[in-house]
Amino acid sequence: MTQADSIQRETYRAPGFWRSVFSKILFGAEMRHFALVLPLLLFILVTVVVPVGHFLYRAIDNSTLANNLPHAAASLENWQPQDGVPGNATFAAFAADIRAAVAAETLGQMAQSLNQQLTGTRNMMLKAGLMVDDSITDLNAKDMLLAKLPGLANVKMWMLVKAGRSSFTDFYLLQSLDLERNLNGEIAAVAPDRSIFLAAIWRTIVISINVTLICALLALPVAHVLASARPPYAGILLALVLFPLWTSLLVRTVSWIIILQGEGPVNTSLQFLGLIDDPLHLVYTRGSLYIAMVQVLLPLMILSILAVVVKLPKELVRAATSLGADWWQAYWRVQLPLIAPGIVTGAGIVFVFALGYYITPALIGGPRDQMLSSYVALYTNKTLNWGLAAALALQLLLVLAVAMLGWAAFQKLSRGKS
Repeated sequence: MTQADSIQRETYRAPGFWRSVFSKILFGAEMRHFALVLPLLLFILVTVVVPVGHFLYRAIDNSTLANNLPHAAASLENWQPQDGVPGNATFAAFAADIRAAVAAETLGQMAQSLNQQLTGTRNMMLKAGLMVDDSITDLNAKDMLLAKLPGLANVKMWMLVKAGRSSFTDFYLLQSLDLERNLNGEIAAVAPDRSIFLAAIWRTIVISINVTLICALLALPVAHVLASARPPYAGILLALVLFPLWTSLLVRTVSWIIILQGEGPVNTSLQFLGLIDDPLHLVYTRGSLYIAMVQVLLPLMILSILAVVVKLPKELVRAATSLGADWWQAYWRVQLPLIAPGIVTGAGIVFVFALGYYITPALIGGPRDQMLSSYVALYTNKTLNWGLAAALALQLLLVLAVAMLGWAAFQKLSRGKS
């Protein structure tokens, strides 16, 4: 052992060494900073992460069927849909599970869960709860149940019962992508008349991108005007930009319905000027949706760009033009690349907000303009199909995650070039 090793060992054995180390760890600057943000982290965990995570878990949750149909599901272990209607043993096990569900007062939950996956089974399950009594035995269960409940001859219903062997299901995730499992257990596309969710996902993405682009194009000149304006005009212009943010979203949306309707100011003015004979159909269209969403989100884009523009030297364009470039070249090649970080930041904010829009599309958009959030609200509040609502919300979350990863990659690339 060298002398240096001996000195190091004696240092470690010193009484106050480890105490000083732990003191630095526990009371260092990093821990103090962490302690300051700890309440906020706990608040976010309790109010956001846990509730959202619990809701999203419903996209794969099959515990209701697994807990209420354990015997029937177990009896179908070796059964295949090609075999047709199961045998008497399965019907007897099914009757026993129905009796247990009635006794546990969970039949309604189980019926609702089945009905969400196969329409029409809810009433059949509730009816089964009333008729399954001691007269149904292991010997006559199939005949008696089929005679009174013809819907039990549906093979798809028994496929759902068999899926109850697991507490997890991919039914809602597949349904949110317009997919399903056929009688062979293979994943296939649903019928065209039932395919609605993929179109809603793409529609949501397209509308959000278009709104973001429109906001960027409109915000650039406004940001330059605000940056070059002098008091008190700068304050007045900024107040006008922020005014939409001070007004209720519902009020803003309803005001556009009034403005764009057949008897509204726009159509009335056009008719008064003789430009049109009959009122134009302006409301409940994709165009009216863009107008309302851009009005709400444009201030966010303007403020993001303005934060960058005000820091730029005003002599940049003048210097470029003095070196032989025209105004457009000076702006495009000198000033715009410096403004790009503000545009990217604003685009990220606007796109994220646009993805989750619900009230504006629901009120001012047409039937073909409804975004994914509208379907999430529908299945959460009206049909109470929380599994499908969670699956659609998960799709929206994945789109958001991909967008944020792309935004972060672009930001990193921009910093690398600079």
